[in-house]
Amino acid sequence: MKKRFYPLLAAVALTALSACGVGETYPVDLSIVPNPVSVLGCGKSVNIQENPAVKTRINKKMGAEEYYLDTHKGRIEITAGSEAGVFWARQTLAQMAAQCGDVLPGVRIHDKPTFSYRGAHLDCCRHFFTVDEVKAFIDILALHKINVFHWHLTEDQGWRAEIKEYPRLTEVGSVRKETLVGHYGSNTYDGTPYGGFYTQDQMRDVVDYAAARFITVVPEIEMPGHASAALASYPELGCRGKDYPYQVQTTWGVFPEVFCAGNPETVTFLENVLDEICDIFPSEYIHIGGDEAPREEWEKCPKCQALMKEKGFTREAELQSYLITTVEQYLAEKGRKIIGWDEILEGGVSQSATVMSWRGTAGGIAAAKMGNDVIMTPYSHFYLDYYQTGDPKANGEPLAIGGHLPLSKCYSFDPYDQLNDDEKAHIKGIQANLWTEYVATFDHVQHMVLPRMAALAEVAWNPEGRTDYDAFVGRIEKGLLPIYGERGYRYADYAFKGIE
Repeated sequence: MKKRFYPLLAAVALTALSACGVGETYPVDLSIVPNPVSVLGCGKSVNIQENPAVKTRINKKMGAEEYYLDTHKGRIEITAGSEAGVFWARQTLAQMAAQCGDVLPGVRIHDKPTFSYRGAHLDCCRHFFTVDEVKAFIDILALHKINVFHWHLTEDQGWRAEIKEYPRLTEVGSVRKETLVGHYGSNTYDGTPYGGFYTQDQMRDVVDYAAARFITVVPEIEMPGHASAALASYPELGCRGKDYPYQVQTTWGVFPEVFCAGNPETVTFLENVLDEICDIFPSEYIHIGGDEAPREEWEKCPKCQALMKEKGFTREAELQSYLITTVEQYLAEKGRKIIGWDEILEGGVSQSATVMSWRGTAGGIAAAKMGNDVIMTPYSHFYLDYYQTGDPKANGEPLAIGGHLPLSKCYSFDPYDQLNDDEKAHIKGIQANLWTEYVATFDHVQHMVLPRMAALAEVAWNPEGRTDYDAFVGRIEKGLLPIYGERGYRYADYAFKGIE
C-alpha cells in the first residue's frame, strides 16, 4: 500500500477536548522527530481515508506552540494554543502517516517546545539560491518544526537585497567577476561573472510564504565588516575613500575592508538601508552581523581616530560598539531589536542586544552571565558546512569547508552547559548555520542539512526528551526518511550506514 501524507488536512471546529480515560493507556510504537513530550496509546485506531477531516480547536490557556493530537476516538482532533500549534501538530501527523499508512493507531500526543527560537540560517551570498529554492528550504524547516529562518543577505562576495535608495548595491555589489575553484588558496578561478539578488517584492513573497508556515524570517545585514560588496558600490563609505578600487570579493575569508566608523555618512547609509529592510521584514529581530571585522583600517583612518578622540575611546573595539549601539538605538525607535554574532561583546554591548554565540559556547555563556539573551549556534555542533564523516574522501562526500560534524555530535549538544538556573533563562534558542562558500547548488544544500536538521529540531524543541543516539537514528528512519523520499530531498545517508 502506498503511504500517503496529510500535513495540511482540512480543519473543522472542535467543540470539546478529548482525553484518554483513566487506566486505558498503553505503550505505542511511534517514531516522531522531535520526540514529543508524551505519547500515550489509547482507544481505537482511525482510518484517514474514511475520516480525512482534522477537527481543530484553539485553547488560549495553552502555550502558543503547544498542542494535543488525538486519534483515539476514530477521528483526528487537534487542540492547540494557536494556529502555530495546530500547524506543528500537522507535521507530527504527517510523520504518523508516513510510518502507519492509512490506519493511524489510537494515541494522545501532548507536545510543546522548550525554546521559542528554533532557527536555521542559509547564506545566499557566497552562492545565490532562487526564490523557489529558498521556499523549499523553508519547507524543510517547517517539517522539522524550526520556526526562524535567518536569511544571510549581504557579504563580501555579493549583496543580495534590493535597496531602492542605493541601486548600485545590486547593480554593482551583487556581481563578482569570478569565483574561486576548489578550496581556499587554490588560486584557481573560473573566469565567469557570478551574481543575483532578490527584489523587494520577492523578499516580501518569501516572508509571506514563511509566515504561512509559522516561520519568522530574520534578515541579516552585515556591519561593520564583510562589507566589500557594499564598498565596491559606494566606496566613499570605506576608510580608503571614494577613489579606492574596492571590489566584490572573488574568494573566501576575512577581508580588511570595513565600513568607516568615523564617517557620518556610514550611519546615514546603514539607517536608510535598515528603513527599507524593516519595511520588508516584520520580524522583531534584525541581525546586524558584527563578526570578523578587522580594525586595521580604523587604526590608520583619520576620521575613525578623530571619532575615538572625541568620544574618549582607547580601543578600536569601542568604535564597533559605538556603531552597533547607534544602529541598535535607531532600530529600537522602530520597535525592533538586534541580534549580533558574539564579537559584539568585545567592545561592550547594551543589555537589550541578543548575542548569537558561534565561536563555541563561550560567548553565549559570557553573555548569559551578563544578563543578555542568547541564541546558541556553536560551530562545534551546528555549522552544517562541515564534513559529516571523518574520512570525506573515502566516503565520497562532496566538497565542504572542512571540519568534522557527524549527526551524533549535533545531537549531543547541551544548551545549558555551565549555566545556573538564572542564566539558563537567557538562552532563548538554538540555531544551525549553513555557510555556502563550497555549497553551490540546492541539491548540495539538502545534502548538508539533512538529516542533521533533525538533530537541531530535537535539541531545540525538546532536549529533555532525547533518547539514546541509536534510537534517535531509528526514529529518523521511520518518521522522516519516508517524507524525505516522497519530497525528493537529497539527504546524506552516512548516519544510516553507521559511518561517522
